[in-house]
Amino acid sequence: MTIQPQHPTTRPPHTPRDRDAARLLALLQNHQHDTLTIAAIRAHGITTPAQTIYTLQLAGYDIDRAPPPGNPNGPPGYRLNHPTPHTNQHANTPHARPTDAP
Repeated sequence: MTIQPQHPTTRPPHTPRDRDAARLLALLQNHQHDTLTIAAIRAHGITTPAQTIYTLQLAGYDIDRAPPPGNPNGPPGYRLNHPTPHTNQHANTPHARPTDAP
């Protein structure tokens, strides 16, 4: 019997944290040109939005914090800048910039 490795995107999320990350990623992809506030993310059933955003950032997704459109003093929102994760050496440091190389 030959055991084949399973591709990570074909495996369903198993933990609640994985499911929240998958749901938030889909939500951000569907609202790619908008910003979503923490309250809006919670309204979609994600119980720990900040932790889930951080998890996606650690996975290499480029998620920015931005003011809501038309209200620069309103609660900050989050938006997905690129639909696929970055695979560079800084993928494990979500706040690193290309100029922060060691």
